[in-house]
Amino acid sequence: AEREARATALARLETGDAPAASLGPLPVLRGRVLVAEDGPDNQRLIARLLGRAGLEVEIAADGRRALERALEAERASSPFDAVLMDMQMPELDGYAATRALRDGGYARPIIALSAHAMREDRERCLEAGCDAFAPKPIDRRALLELLAEHLSKPVSSPSD
Repeated sequence: AEREARATALARLETGDAPAASLGPLPVLRGRVLVAEDGPDNQRLIARLLGRAGLEVEIAADGRRALERALEAERASSPFDAVLMDMQMPELDGYAATRALRDGGYARPIIALSAHAMREDRERCLEAGCDAFAPKPIDRRALLELLAEHLSKPVSSPSD
């Protein structure tokens, strides 16, 4: 019975059904986030999670579209406050999209999302220009706390 209770509690945590009191309140965030993710299920999951946390979310289904949208928003003076970048996408992967954003002077936070969570994978994401790394499957609390940390940092200019 105890094992079954633990399994049920774990399942509730993974699906987001755990009572809020058991983990304390989730962060409430403000801002605009571009989510570069090619998987429709992950798009819905992440968009719902971020929306419930108070964020405005836009989805880009591949790295090329994410690169275009992030730069368009910057030029239009309505930038995204952060980009969540899946590193394994068709068309243009997250590594190439992140490098292109950084080469284009994009200075806002880019957080890598990847199912590949070995240390070398994290380092590769950081070398590509990501500010942080969040493993898949997504841990709701960890992702929101990571976003809270990066959304609170001042944006440096590319010349810094």
